[in-house]
Amino acid sequence: MYTVRRPVENVYLVREPDRRRTRELLALLLSPLPPMAVLFAAIWTNLETFRLGYQIERLQKQKETLEERQRQLEMERARVSALSRVENVARERLGLVTPHPEQVVFVKDGSFQTTSRPAAAAKATGPEMQGPPAPDRTEEGF
Repeated sequence: MYTVRRPVENVYLVREPDRRRTRELLALLLSPLPPMAVLFAAIWTNLETFRLGYQIERLQKQKETLEERQRQLEMERARVSALSRVENVARERLGLVTPHPEQVVFVKDGSFQTTSRPAAAAKATGPEMQGPPAPDRTEEGF
């Protein structure tokens, strides 16, 4: 027996796509997406936790540094505004001297008032004070 192999020519044969198999393949390819989404969400939250932890630590160090700087500035302000130092600077640098009693002029607070405010209202506000009014506080607190 001799067998002769001849090529089969199926030019007119067209294969139809199998829709069931296509759906199965699509389901197989899409099935890992939900677990991967959960995995990526867990990884992202973990990384975000680490990032926020580092940021909190950095901000705490910055806060400690700023608190130390504030303490230093408060000590410097106390040192600079000490009355003995102010008097020393006034006498040595500026050449100021203690005034004689006849050079002292006492001014009542009422003399700085405008004329639109009656004198009776001025006395009703409180006790009379001597000297100029205190300056407004600046934003630094001085």
